[in-house]
Amino acid sequence: MFKLSLGGVAVAATASVLPSGSSWADDEKHGSETRFSVGPVGFTTFIHPSVDLGVSKFSIGAASLIDAFVSLEGKQAEIGNAVNLQDNDRLLDFDHGAGRGDLKLGDGTFTAHGVTFVGKVRIGEACGSGINAIVQNTRIGDGSFVGLVAQILGPDPEDLIEIPEASLVLFGARIRNQTEVEANIIPVPAPFSLFFADVDEENLVLARGFNLLYRAAARMTPFSDIVGDPRNPGDDFPSVAEAFGRIGIAPPSIYRRGTGVLPARQATLGDLGLARFEVLSPVPTPSTEPPEFDPLGNAPAADSPEAGARFVAPRIASPELIHPNASVLGGVELAPGVVVGAGSYVLGDVAPTVSVGARTRIGRNTSLHELTFTSCRVGEDCVIGDRVVIHGPVELGDRVTVGDGAVLFGPKILDDVTIGARSLVFGPVEIVEDVPPDTIIVPPGQEFLIAPSAPQNTAKLDVPEESPTMLAQWRRAQHGGGGCGCGVGNLIHMTKAG
Repeated sequence: MFKLSLGGVAVAATASVLPSGSSWADDEKHGSETRFSVGPVGFTTFIHPSVDLGVSKFSIGAASLIDAFVSLEGKQAEIGNAVNLQDNDRLLDFDHGAGRGDLKLGDGTFTAHGVTFVGKVRIGEACGSGINAIVQNTRIGDGSFVGLVAQILGPDPEDLIEIPEASLVLFGARIRNQTEVEANIIPVPAPFSLFFADVDEENLVLARGFNLLYRAAARMTPFSDIVGDPRNPGDDFPSVAEAFGRIGIAPPSIYRRGTGVLPARQATLGDLGLARFEVLSPVPTPSTEPPEFDPLGNAPAADSPEAGARFVAPRIASPELIHPNASVLGGVELAPGVVVGAGSYVLGDVAPTVSVGARTRIGRNTSLHELTFTSCRVGEDCVIGDRVVIHGPVELGDRVTVGDGAVLFGPKILDDVTIGARSLVFGPVEIVEDVPPDTIIVPPGQEFLIAPSAPQNTAKLDVPEESPTMLAQWRRAQHGGGGCGCGVGNLIHMTKAG
């Protein structure tokens, strides 16, 4: 036995079973009650300090990232190389412990916001799981993608539901046994597979960036805690608790260039340093053009030092309303009176263009994020429920209500509209009236993405018109190659944006 340090705290490890670049924490004696340390693993992998690793065995490979508020409970979790688990993902036991949480994620696999794994789950290489999906007692073949809000509910951890390799599980699918698989999958479209490679590349950068941010905040190698040492970030650089607390900062990234509208330009050595910058105010909106098209827009000029990669801090008018167990990170602006509930993650990491209007209330375990080259804007006096994902490009008007478990990715929602619980609104559509619970809306011509087993409310609504404003953002993301690791940005290649 030897001691392996995760985030500076030693845990027991077994060296003989490890592939190169992996780490393993093993304590069968204490079972699922064991809690392991988090932080940098080597120089390429990072586990966010808010992560709860309540598994008996845990391993993680090189260049992987486990983001905020992930919870892994049960027997074991084996995370491969170049893997990304985004915020509020979780692994749960099945049927009150009849099948303990047992998760394996293959190399080059990403898991989007709010995904739930239950029981025994095996995910192959180069796979993806879409926002708010549920995967229970299932084996996913290599190169496959579980669509947004899909549910695969295997009833037996000893007899897994099998999803063939290179399959797309359609949006909103409800699969409860093997006989229902064929009707709810299609061969994964080629653009998905191409986008997987882009996602993997970006995840490598994010894992490395957060690893180095933690090291700088902790004054760990290659940084220094010695006063006067040029490697010391300085007294004004945040501590680990500050950098990864409820009001955090985003590390520089070649995918997050500048402090406002993207793209600006790729960072150079002259741009980099340990200085912190606040996000531009007001945060750019979907109608703001990048500086290449509108030099007078709300963004630094492409040849300005301000356009380089920077540590970006949020601007929050009412920080006392951010729950101690929430996190607002990077390029975010919150107006006065914005409430953020426990476990929620408002992050402007890859594109610092997230803004929330006055007096809006955000529930628990909810995510606000965006694709690179796009923005996420929420209006005033909105009410956002629990386990909601609002993902840019997106624009919500004033007094919008979003029910628990809903997902908004790409649309424009007009004032006073209510989005029902567990609904999915995907793509550059414009929503002008209330959406009932358990509804799936996609752009015209994309109806084939909806599973035949999806909730029946979907068939009762007319497909809304596309929004020119939001379509422009999708085009911008497509042309710039922007993604966030969520595994759905590639669908821009399948809309009129392409």
